Amino acid sequence: MGQSSPPALPRVLIVEDDPILMIALVEFVENSGCEPVEASTIVEAIQILETRTDIRTVFTDLDMRGSTAGMELALLIRDRWPPIELLMISSRPWDEAQIPSRGVVLGKPFDRRKIEATLRRFAA
Repeated sequence: MGQSSPPALPRVLIVEDDPILMIALVEFVENSGCEPVEASTIVEAIQILETRTDIRTVFTDLDMRGSTAGMELALLIRDRWPPIELLMISSRPWDEAQIPSRGVVLGKPFDRRKIEATLRRFAA
């Protein structure tokens, strides 16, 4: 009898330009029962999204190198890949009107429980 392979874990694209923060974010994704896919730049993230159809959630830092690139990526994702869920982290407050639909912004310092609970909810 052939063994069936286990179902694939939900894939989460993590977009973070700080290697130390990336380690923490990967751990949050793994702890929530998902498989991390890493991108260290916005360009790399877009290339991954253009070539892979298995990404269900994008987990991005909105404060990358002091620019608004993280939010620009979130808006692009909402426009081009509407089914993808968005989990964003930021050290500054964002006006609800600025946040893309179905996007969640969590503050820094990180609340591991909130991040992991949100990832689990998106993956369900």
